[in-house]
Amino acid sequence: MELEASLLQKSLFIKDLKPKETLRTSFLVKSKNVFYAKNGKPYLAILLSDSTGDLEGRVWENAEELSTTFSEGDIVAVGGKLHVFQNRNQLVIDHLISLPATETKIEDYLPKSNTDTEVLYQKLIGIFESLDNPWVKELGLKLLYDIEIATRYKVCPAAKTIHHAFIGGLLTHSVQLCDLIDAVLPFYAGIDRSLMIFGAAFHDFGKIFELSYQGKFGYTDEGRLVGHIAIGVVLIDRKIQEISNFPKELELHLKHLILSHHGKLEHGSPKRPHTLEAELLHQLDHMDSRINSIQTFMTAENNASRWSGYHKTYDQYYFKPIELLKSEIKEN
Repeated sequence: MELEASLLQKSLFIKDLKPKETLRTSFLVKSKNVFYAKNGKPYLAILLSDSTGDLEGRVWENAEELSTTFSEGDIVAVGGKLHVFQNRNQLVIDHLISLPATETKIEDYLPKSNTDTEVLYQKLIGIFESLDNPWVKELGLKLLYDIEIATRYKVCPAAKTIHHAFIGGLLTHSVQLCDLIDAVLPFYAGIDRSLMIFGAAFHDFGKIFELSYQGKFGYTDEGRLVGHIAIGVVLIDRKIQEISNFPKELELHLKHLILSHHGKLEHGSPKRPHTLEAELLHQLDHMDSRINSIQTFMTAENNASRWSGYHKTYDQYYFKPIELLKSEIKEN
């Protein structure tokens, strides 16, 4: 396949594809596997993606040979015809070639925030400017104004797949938690807003080094060996050392928020929540991540069924809101 300009400058996206359409465009390869049909013939199953969704692909001819020419995380130019198989779009591929990463825009191939991440980041800075506790305010702003942290924070997803799994997802999740905190605090006396905002902004920010997000979303060696909770505490500790006479008890409270936000030891928290702030942070974090995960799952199906498919993570099906159903019918 010749590398046409239209393949390097992506203009056709998954959300716009129509069944029985013959297409030539480019996608990012999320996964690839060689399987064997009942007759023993190998075929290649590929999960393709762009910024608007995922698409299953199949290669029926020369599958094993073609599989050696590209890797997961590559951007590939493909040619083929779109079919519907088991109520899902599936691309039967007859041509595929890996594209030079330097000549493509990765933003076209990874899901991204609907809100400008620079706007979100400035909002987060403004929230910290509003804090009453001067120590938490200074520490938070030191972290947010760190160039490497800021650069990574603005693009990092909140997770590989489960929730807010898009460019800027971590920032979106953190700012939304800040908004949730301000919405619920009037109902609960004695909870420190400065502590809560710090926890919302930095409970997961170790993921800026735990996750990789230059090609497909995945994990770094540091992420697999150390993990985002430990990474986050280390980053916070380094900034605290730059602030003279930082209160020790406050330091412990802030670190506890990070160490306990998963709620249970079996869910990866080194500590269970032992303060009101830590307990509330855990509950709001759990709520925001779970609802986002379910909504994303429902939307990705893109069909007119009132019931979702089986959600493996939460081990159940979900009844779709009528507004989501109307949106899917309109798109179809």
